Amino acid sequence: MFDADRPIVRKEQDRLNRATFAQYLARCILDHQDSQSLVIGLYGGYGSGKTSLLHLMLEEMQFAATNTLDEVKPIILNFSPWSYSGQNQLVYSFFRRLSSTLSAAPYLKNHKKITHLLELYSSFFTHQPVPKALRLKQPFFKKWKKREDALGWESGRDLTQVKAELNELLRQQSHKIIIMIDNISRLYDHEMKQMFQIIKSMGDYENTVYVLALDKEHVVQAINRIDGRGGEALLEKIVQLPFDVPFIAQQDLENILLDKLKLVMPCVAKEDWNSAEWIDVYYSSLRFFFENCRDITRYVNALCFSYPRVKEVVNAVDFFALTVIEVFLPDLYLGIRENKALFTDLVEGVYLSDPEKLHRDLQRCEEIMNRSKRVPKEIVLRLLMYLFPRVRKMYEPNASFYYVPQEMRKNRRINCSDMFEAYFRLSMHPGYISEEEMKAILQLAENEETFTQALTQLNQDNRIIKFLDLLDTTSISKIPMQRIGNIINALCDNGDLFPEEESSPLRFNTPMRIYRIIHQLLGRIEKPEERFSLLQRAILQAKKSLYIIIHEVSQIEAEHRETNLLPVEYREILPEYLQALCQLSVERIQFWVHMGRLMEHPKLLPILFAWKKWGKPEDCYQYVKRMTLEDVGLLAFLCAALKDPIDEALRKYEKTQSWEKSLENITAFIEPRWLEAHAKTLFEDLSFEQLREREQLGLMIFLDLMKTETIKIVPKTA
Repeated sequence: MFDADRPIVRKEQDRLNRATFAQYLARCILDHQDSQSLVIGLYGGYGSGKTSLLHLMLEEMQFAATNTLDEVKPIILNFSPWSYSGQNQLVYSFFRRLSSTLSAAPYLKNHKKITHLLELYSSFFTHQPVPKALRLKQPFFKKWKKREDALGWESGRDLTQVKAELNELLRQQSHKIIIMIDNISRLYDHEMKQMFQIIKSMGDYENTVYVLALDKEHVVQAINRIDGRGGEALLEKIVQLPFDVPFIAQQDLENILLDKLKLVMPCVAKEDWNSAEWIDVYYSSLRFFFENCRDITRYVNALCFSYPRVKEVVNAVDFFALTVIEVFLPDLYLGIRENKALFTDLVEGVYLSDPEKLHRDLQRCEEIMNRSKRVPKEIVLRLLMYLFPRVRKMYEPNASFYYVPQEMRKNRRINCSDMFEAYFRLSMHPGYISEEEMKAILQLAENEETFTQALTQLNQDNRIIKFLDLLDTTSISKIPMQRIGNIINALCDNGDLFPEEESSPLRFNTPMRIYRIIHQLLGRIEKPEERFSLLQRAILQAKKSLYIIIHEVSQIEAEHRETNLLPVEYREILPEYLQALCQLSVERIQFWVHMGRLMEHPKLLPILFAWKKWGKPEDCYQYVKRMTLEDVGLLAFLCAALKDPIDEALRKYEKTQSWEKSLENITAFIEPRWLEAHAKTLFEDLSFEQLREREQLGLMIFLDLMKTETIKIVPKTA
């Protein structure tokens, strides 16, 4: 069973004795009587448990709130900026979440006015109008005005006045507004600085408390990369009460590791486990590889996935030890795999007559060990000497140790040459998936989340295309009916993340391969309403992929056009269900628009065409118009619309007549002349050379097709 590496959310899950500290800190925040704002920092490294600590504090605050009068009940916002990273809406999302939290607290006096002022305040930074639902109702005598005060500067007040008015309203409240911000360290450098600017601008609001969880060293380095220096000073200026979250004690880590290994132990036959050898290798080397709970999760997940597939042919302790190398020292793992002759079998006295070979082998072993720096070299050497007696003989030629080849082979030890390949069965051949592994992966489809994790691992290993090929050609008929829904859901949610592969008259690309798989799976369902229900559920639940859904519905639609003479009852999806699928697809497109992710999609153009075809064309036109007003949006749209000319220019470096036809991709959504001035400005700007190559070509090709006169001269290059 896989561990999803989620932080704990309840004190009953606490294994590190941190619940008491979290409860104490939460109560101190709630009991803090001073109306002045307070910023608390929880500093800890990667995997030190900062998020779990925030959850424990949140649990205590919510418990305290249940026993608190409405007049003094705390208002809590738990904000993770990482969820909005890379979407150019970090500031907007923070203020929107905060105003939504305040407006949802009916016991907050003047909450409508506070929310409106907060939105006005945020508009100075985001240049976004106050949503109509959050605007104050205009008095009757003001309703004659043509335009509402939807932006801060339209209200007749400057930023200082809005802030002062908002601050006074907050000062009059008896409620504490507690803002907990996690995952700051995961942001891009400029977003990290932006987040601190938000906190600094609002850090002096009355009755507000910030709790920030971050990796101090990482944040300081990020700010320094932007400003040259000053990261430490910025943190000290903003955070008034810092707490260091200590690294997890070695004994606590060991207890958690051994507990989680119980997930794997039922797969290990009693006669295959040597406790003495495990204790020896664990305490001499393995224990030093685990620095936090995430390390444990990665290791146990790898074991859960791989050991059951090879347990019949490997030594359990050796495989557990080798998996540590695979997870934490992948370069060393590959070095071992590719140098079988260096590590396997030991013939006494072989080096006495060949000192030159011994020297070469030592050099090679040193090079392989030096590939990884996670743990000290002597620990890696101790581990390798345990697994491979030949390494021990290289480094300790005069030491005596126990080695009987027949017994090593009987115990299926990795140092035996005829056992070696079995330990790398899941990674020896790139793209290779054995029949046994294929069965094991499909067995995981009993649980959708577990199967999704398996697909992710296959994608990371560059084996997902091979898996889809095997699934398409040999395995679908053998899949139990109860797993079909989970497989369709996982493919629809992850399909965009897989390598696309080029399509040709003789080959399918990945979207078409996934369509074929889903088509065959649905073909095993008798009732058309059940087939529709499976697709509907997959589309509604998909969060990570969009194009694969558009492609799926487009193929079904094309199938209806091509088989319109086929009786309705024989079609895979009935016509009335097809219309519903088209509408669902449009809703998913609009969801991506709402999340600010659509313009980043590499398949933007076919998605826009689908939106225009299945939804309201005007909605699509308006989105393109808004998107192209921004520099990033214009570049994304031109790169999508002019993809073929850009690809051709990168290959041939010459213009062809076919480029003119690509203008139709633009005119399908917007009048090209509306983009011309903006594109020309970007092209002539000094920052043009800093754009990506495809973005530069997109601008140049567009302006060339529009025959726009410019004053910029592009220098010739080699």
